[in-house]
Amino acid sequence: MTRLNWRPPAVVAVLAFLAWVGFEIGRAGSEIAVPRMPTNDQIVGGTIHGQRIDKRAWSLDFDTASVSPDGSQATIAHVRDGRIHRPGKPDVTMTADGVTVNRVSNDFTVTGPVTFVEPEPGGRIRRFTTVGAHYQGATRMLELDHTATITEGTTKVVVSKATVDFRTGDVKVGPLEGTCS
Repeated sequence: MTRLNWRPPAVVAVLAFLAWVGFEIGRAGSEIAVPRMPTNDQIVGGTIHGQRIDKRAWSLDFDTASVSPDGSQATIAHVRDGRIHRPGKPDVTMTADGVTVNRVSNDFTVTGPVTFVEPEPGGRIRRFTTVGAHYQGATRMLELDHTATITEGTTKVVVSKATVDFRTGDVKVGPLEGTCS
């Protein structure tokens, strides 16, 4: 009786298995995806808002926006309905051509034609129209750093600059020229 020697086929099988494991280990490093460079995200139509610890600070409804990869900066085009929230008072509404938002500090800078409408007690409405402004979310101060037209009822005042405190309603203006009818 001949005995079948199983050692050579077993050695070949073990060597084939080890070769296959070595090949797979060597190939494993080549499957790493190359990370993409972070780019700004483009958003078409939406709302962005900032928050304070107590409540919402502001919100902007827009046509298009470009948001930085970390989400801290946003450049917004054509704000249709912007709102600056005031606790216990009606919101100040805003329309603007362009806004650059810093979501870390809750500030934003407005460019292009912009109009702020501030409802006052007793049904009065104060309107600020200008081409550039800066809103500081922490202090709730609006700086109109270009020539601005302030309208309340039939009174119209044109100023070189103004600062509006939305907590108290105070307005500090620079050199002015006004009319009242």
